[in-house]
Order: sequence, then structure tokens, then C-alpha cells
Amino acid sequence: MPKLKTAFPRNVLELLMLSRKVKEGIYNSPHFQQRSTEFEMDMQRLSEGVDKLQKAQDESQTRDMLKIAFRDKTRDEVCVILGRVAKHVELVANGDVAVLQSSGFELTQDRSKRLHSAQPLPAPAVILKHGPLSGILIASAKPVPGAASYEFHITDSDPTVSDNYKPFGTFAHGTHITIPDRTPGQTYSVKARCIGSAGPGAWSPPFTLMSL
Repeated sequence: MPKLKTAFPRNVLELLMLSRKVKEGIYNSPHFQQRSTEFEMDMQRLSEGVDKLQKAQDESQTRDMLKIAFRDKTRDEVCVILGRVAKHVELVANGDVAVLQSSGFELTQDRSKRLHSAQPLPAPAVILKHGPLSGILIASAKPVPGAASYEFHITDSDPTVSDNYKPFGTFAHGTHITIPDRTPGQTYSVKARCIGSAGPGAWSPPFTLMSL
């Protein structure tokens, strides 16, 4: 069965182009005129996300590191929204290639990836590095085939106690995640897990680093 390609571009301009193509395709296609409440809400979130990302992209041209970090975080948020919209499209299309193509998304026939994603995903390898400015950490989870997104949790307490962790965010891509506003001299631990078609996978071991 044909599926939509959900490995969305990391390049902001390419992602904006795809997002606008999807918006136009879904709003103009006769196949998607009767949308569920959840579908309509995600389309509204996509419209708002595109506007927010365009503004963040424009403001990041000053090369300000915090604005670039905000742009990248907004980009990942748009990717997550696009992933939800893709699921709505696939539900409506029910395998009909013409309906899928009318949505503006690209199609993929990668069967091996789909089979791999049918089971809970393994824990990704996580690293934590110092950012370009004081109080900024950069987290990265090594890409795992079949992962639709990556969920990060963080703590400044005992990393061996699961209740100490707080969610930091879920991102379509798990690399170069900027964690700002950390206290210099404080030690932080970050862990991550993949989200796939079978739900959340295993948590990674925590990576601990002192903020500078």
C-alpha cells in the first residue's frame, strides 16, 4: 500500500514550500472537503505554524544564535504537525494513490521501513554538548529508522530517578536540539526515546553534563 513520505526537509525554505503545497492541496482537493474536527484543527495549527516559521526564518537572518535556535525549534514543531496531517490524509485516502497525490505530500513505497516500524523502536544514542553561549546545551539523538519523532526529558536532579525528569519537547528530528536558559554550574541530564507507528520506544540512558 502506498504511503506518504514523512521524512520532511530540515531546510526551512524547503519545509515552508512543502507545507504551503500541502495546505493548497488539501484545501483545493475535492477529497478533503469534509474534514473531521481533529483534521481541521491540525490544518489550523499548520497554517499558524507556517506563519510562525516564516517570521522566525526572517528574524534569524540577523545570525542571532537565540533566534536561530527558536527558528529550528519552530521548524521541528511544523514537522510534527505535518506528520499529524499526513495521518489524517492517509486515513481519508485508504490507499487510493490519486487521493494521496492530491494532498500535496510526496509518496514513498519503502516497505522495509514500514515493517521495521511495526515494533517498538530501540533507544537512541544521546549526546549532550555545550552550546555557543553560556547557559545553552545542545542535545542530539542518533537517528533511528522508523522514528517519526523524538521525545526529550531533562532533569537537574538525580538522573537515576525517573520521576525527577520533566518533558522538554518532542521533535520530528532528534539532532541539534537547543536547550536554552540553563544555570551555569548546574549539572543536567537528558534522555530521549523514539516515537514510531507502534508508539513510544525505549528510553536512552541519560547523558549528564554541567552547564557553563
